[in-house]
Amino acid sequence: MPSTSERAQDPRPARTRAAIFAAARALTAADGEVTVNALAKRAGVSRAAFYSHFSGLDELMAAMLSRMFDSSRERGLAYAREEREDRTIHDAVQFGFGMLVAYVELHHTFLRGALDWKFSHRTYTILVDSMTELHGEAMQRLGDEVPAHLRTEDACRSIVGGCLTLVAHWLLATEQRAQDDIALDATALLDSILTTAPDWYTGLEPGAPTGAAELMEICRQVKADEES
Repeated sequence: MPSTSERAQDPRPARTRAAIFAAARALTAADGEVTVNALAKRAGVSRAAFYSHFSGLDELMAAMLSRMFDSSRERGLAYAREEREDRTIHDAVQFGFGMLVAYVELHHTFLRGALDWKFSHRTYTILVDSMTELHGEAMQRLGDEVPAHLRTEDACRSIVGGCLTLVAHWLLATEQRAQDDIALDATALLDSILTTAPDWYTGLEPGAPTGAAELMEICRQVKADEES
């Protein structure tokens, strides 16, 4: 008789989590308020099943963002490792911002709804810490290109704070268009992030075109491939 470790794992919990993630990603403005009931119904699971995986919307959001950050880290590092003469660490930084904005554009309904949730300070701190870690890795790779007095965690947190503020503003500013079922284009958001981020970080000359439109097309396709 096979031991417990040799038995096939029950696939149902993984399917339930996948269904909940898919339901959250598939939300539209027509769904109205984001609630556990609404998500469970769309996912085809019971409230009890939802709560067996997540303590609430707060934890679900944290789990989804964690998956996004893990994916962004892997994609960014792979992008940076591609040793090509025409690609630099600055390009990888721009790509990382592009992937974030592509995620926001694709899942704007879920993220906009999340703005109304009562996030705990701990959850927000985890979000900021995760983003700070990603930017810290990029800054380490930039080395001496980073001004000496800005080689700190606080400098990373400042970049993260500015980025999150622009994302939140875009989500609120596009709410009516989303409710009117108008397709959203977050290219302007990416352009704003690249324009306002430090030029020593992005490698973009002050006032120079950011190439946001071209970068968005690349990142949209990468994100679509990830979630297909």
